[in-house]
Amino acid sequence: MKNLLQVLEQTDKKSITPARTHELLTKTDFTKIEYESYLEGHSTEAYAKISISDQPFQVFLSIWPPQFLLPIHQHKNFWGYVIPLKGLVSETIYGYAARKRKVYLHPTKTFKPGEIIYEPYNVIHKLQNTSPLEPTIALHIYYPPFYDYNGTLLFDAQNRKLAVLNEKATRLAWDLPSDHYSRIEENAYDVEKLW
Repeated sequence: MKNLLQVLEQTDKKSITPARTHELLTKTDFTKIEYESYLEGHSTEAYAKISISDQPFQVFLSIWPPQFLLPIHQHKNFWGYVIPLKGLVSETIYGYAARKRKVYLHPTKTFKPGEIIYEPYNVIHKLQNTSPLEPTIALHIYYPPFYDYNGTLLFDAQNRKLAVLNEKATRLAWDLPSDHYSRIEENAYDVEKLW
């Protein structure tokens, strides 16, 4: 992990792009990276976000207990990469056509340790640990390192709800205080599978 952090920290901010960052990441064998020392004091039975670095990228580890999932969300203000280090990460990508009031559901893909998941600007997706027994440990590398969730969309596809987070939101969730949302819409769209 120290070698990767050194490479990331030495990256010239002017040259940071998704393609160049991906090129840097492909030079690391993530199946052999040492991350266990960062987990000390954290249980794998509860979600945790463990900050590692914030310059020039935001770098953190996440612990996802069995069957944990993030809500369907949009990456409004940042892009980055997620790399499973232990366990599996399943990603479902969605499309949103506001005028048609439709959310389009792509097939879910599952990534194993060492595989690199690209999360572009404005992607709408859901990440989850689908294992009923094993936790997932994932490395996140985002740019820019400081962003807010103002204007970020959340989707509850099962209940067809849409929420827009505001500047008070500190995480992606449906259980925030009501003043952390700009708006919440019921029956906001229909869901359509693309397969």
